[in-house]
This record gives sequence, structure tokens and C-alpha cells, in this order.
Amino acid sequence: MEFKWLVKQLLPLSYWTKYGKNGKCYFVIWRMWFGKSFDIEEFEIKK
Repeated sequence: MEFKWLVKQLLPLSYWTKYGKNGKCYFVIWRMWFGKSFDIEEFEIKK
């Protein structure tokens, strides 16, 4: 395993992404710690 990856698992870091589903666009922000997601916020992007 890479040392950098192990250190990142010790910190509750934030991640984000955008994706489309059923013709709608979404923006999601979440935090991950020890491989578990929490504080998940999902927003629909209006056109």
C-alpha cells in the first residue's frame, strides 16, 4: 500500500463530483473517513 493513501485515510477529507441521472444533473459533496462516507449533500443543478 502506498503511504500517501494510508495518511489520507486518517483524515476526514472532502470530495465532490457531478453526475447525470434520468436527464437531471446533480452536484454532490461528501466527506470520507476510513473508507466510510458521511455528511453527504446532494444538489440538483437547474438549467
